[in-house]
Amino acid sequence: MNWHLDVGSIEEREAILRDTATFGPWYQSFDLADGLRIQAVHDGDSVLECLDLLGFPRDFSGKTVVDVGCNAGYYSFVAKNRGAERVVAVELDRHFVRQAQYLSTLLGLDVQFLHDDVHNVDTRLGIFDVIICSGLMYHIPDPMNVLARLSDVCADTILIESEFLLDPALTSMARFIEGTYRDDPTNWWIYGPQCLEGMVIAAGFQNAQFKGFYFEPHGEETAEGIPRGGRGFLIGKKHTCIDM
Repeated sequence: MNWHLDVGSIEEREAILRDTATFGPWYQSFDLADGLRIQAVHDGDSVLECLDLLGFPRDFSGKTVVDVGCNAGYYSFVAKNRGAERVVAVELDRHFVRQAQYLSTLLGLDVQFLHDDVHNVDTRLGIFDVIICSGLMYHIPDPMNVLARLSDVCADTILIESEFLLDPALTSMARFIEGTYRDDPTNWWIYGPQCLEGMVIAAGFQNAQFKGFYFEPHGEETAEGIPRGGRGFLIGKKHTCIDM
């Protein structure tokens, strides 16, 4: 997604480049304008194209949204850009919060970024039509606790992008990770699609549907010798019909 930032001069462009370098390193990439890109590990644009095909909302008009584990706010900005009335975003890492707040000002998109833990999310923050939960669930050691909290503040829909077990025989299971996974000690779980569906329903949603994989590294193993998971998308609803 090109955010079509209006950059009026070479000096302004150079100032943005200096600022974004100062706020680095970045995890989420942003195409701010033609030829003006924050290069990073997570290419949100290519992932968003895949998620759109799997049912990520193309229209958030009038919706209230909370983005948990928002990083630098890519999906928060997408929701606001697609018409959301109110967007609140929660991130534990203060470094990413600073990045997100800088981009909110730069892009002129009104998103409220909070430096906080998803374990503290409750109804004091509000009730939201939509919850965005991208790249978070495998970092949570106690996922049912967090899903229950998110259910309490959700009026309608939860959107979960996560790592999932690829083996269909393991769809109803989850793998607990001891040590590291892909050199990251904060990875705790890889969920089977059916397993996470059941967890979402047990947390208080009426329906949950795994919409599919968009990345499937079959046969690959990590440096730790663990089969790599794929990346996929799940939608949970407070009502019985999934209409996205």
